[in-house]
Amino acid sequence: MYTEIELKLRVPAADVSRLQRRRLIKSLSISPAVNQKLYSVYYDTDSHDLRLNDIALRLRRDGKRWVQTIKGKGDATAGLHQRYEWEVPVLHARPDLTKISDPAVLSLFDNARLRESLHPIFTTEFNRSKRILRLASGEVEFCLDRGTITAGDASISFSEIELELKSGSSASLFQLAVDLLAVVPFRLENRSKAERGYALAAGSEWPPQKASPVNLRPGMSLGSAFGAITANCLNHLLSNESGMLEGRDVEYLHQMRVAVRRQRSALSIFSPLFATDSNSIARELRWLARQIGSARDWDVFVTETLPLILRAFPRHSGMLALRDQCEQRRLHYASLGRGAVESKRYIKMMLKLGERISAESGSSLAGSHSRDELESDSREKSLEEFAGEMLTRRHDKLKKHGRKLKGSGVRELHRLRIAIKKQRYAIEFFVGLYPDEAPRCYSQSLTKLQDILGKMNDVATMERLLGELPGCEDDLAVQQAIGVTLGWGACLALKKKRELGRAWESFYKTDPFWQ
Repeated sequence: MYTEIELKLRVPAADVSRLQRRRLIKSLSISPAVNQKLYSVYYDTDSHDLRLNDIALRLRRDGKRWVQTIKGKGDATAGLHQRYEWEVPVLHARPDLTKISDPAVLSLFDNARLRESLHPIFTTEFNRSKRILRLASGEVEFCLDRGTITAGDASISFSEIELELKSGSSASLFQLAVDLLAVVPFRLENRSKAERGYALAAGSEWPPQKASPVNLRPGMSLGSAFGAITANCLNHLLSNESGMLEGRDVEYLHQMRVAVRRQRSALSIFSPLFATDSNSIARELRWLARQIGSARDWDVFVTETLPLILRAFPRHSGMLALRDQCEQRRLHYASLGRGAVESKRYIKMMLKLGERISAESGSSLAGSHSRDELESDSREKSLEEFAGEMLTRRHDKLKKHGRKLKGSGVRELHRLRIAIKKQRYAIEFFVGLYPDEAPRCYSQSLTKLQDILGKMNDVATMERLLGELPGCEDDLAVQQAIGVTLGWGACLALKKKRELGRAWESFYKTDPFWQ
């Protein structure tokens, strides 16, 4: 058994020949290219029992030889995949479970029903060009794969680069990827061929993904906690990227915006721990937040707010014309958002975050031990102590906002909403350090406040967006529709402000669970 560490990069098929012509890969090579034609069969049960246990069972034909591979539980962040892997040669093109020696894997297959139910689920067939590269900090196996994944009558093609670490630091994989980005465009691929094969076999698209729980444990170092939280935020972002670019559902963009906000909140939480700052990453995250934020604002207005008003005025010509104008603006900003996510600037930011995570250690919060070292007094602080002090500071800040609630205007309420959101994200990050039920009441009261303030913010945003519409002054019907919409928003804001007072009283009486 060994741990496989590789970075996957999805390359447009049209750009593969350009990559092969450039000198970058050849100049780093210490072995000639080896070309292989690989055919793999993935086995599981009809109910995908192996997949549910984070196991992939593969039979691969390489020439006349068959190799059985079992890949165990791992993770993928910013295209960097780390999984346990067991490989053994077998005589035939079918699983030989007698070759399994690892006790943990053996226990899974020690089930007669499962063994008898194993059958092919999907196949992969591709051409691979493979060579070894020598970098400044180690050696990397470079593989260029082009082929298809097939499940029944369905198939998808792919072309991708796999950079597998053979020696040295995984940070070198990310630096090599940055160099490759100057040669060909690519996307980070967070899904393995097996995951894509299972999705194809199930006949389902990758649905919008919400943030998964962060697995923090008492006793973890501050650096490890930061790495785990950043990986969680980055995976949340990347898992919604393809759906957002394909425009399948506005929820993909929504979840990407949430992921960016969570990542910015994580940087804010841990920034006092850095001996040097993280301004470059924070600046890039602000840029991305602006690019996709406008698109999300128009999505909310056009797909959530306007339909409510249109139900009350279904035949109002001005309302219908207003809807059409707003839809054009929504599509315009959606295009700008996709352009940002498709850009090299976005990919470089993902690689930079991935490098920081991959090189994480207990004494460093960066891609190397030579920068961003934790301050000495911070290193001595436990994760539980750090989390408790941070949650207390933010709780006290919330209470200070609340004392001025009655006279608060739009800006003050916006600041309160942001403060509540940051506290919610912090609780999501650190909830694993506390008993299961402890945060429930506090989190619920925060959620109620955030929902109310969110609706009030939607009204304020709606007013801003309507002010951006060009040429409405000459259309009386549209002007009337705008007036109706603003009046509806004012009524909703008044109603939510009354609800806000009651929700704040409830929150104020809720004891902080971490104290």
